[in-house]
Amino acid sequence: MTPRLDRDAFHRAWAWLGDHRGAEAAVQTLRRGQPYAYELGTHAARWRWTAYPVSVLPGPLPLCHLLNEHPVGSHA
Repeated sequence: MTPRLDRDAFHRAWAWLGDHRGAEAAVQTLRRGQPYAYELGTHAARWRWTAYPVSVLPGPLPLCHLLNEHPVGSHA
């Protein structure tokens, strides 16, 4: 028997994945070097996912690192 989430629990987990504030809280916890846990209760069981940092994550890169210095077609 393969365990799986019921429809309601699946939709709650999917909504959490799209929650930018929730994701930011998880990232901040991991950046502090602490594990982040998410729990989801269902009728049959309680599911728990835990992310453990391998090392402390660096802060976000400045936006300028994401921009291409020489756009395609530029001869600078």
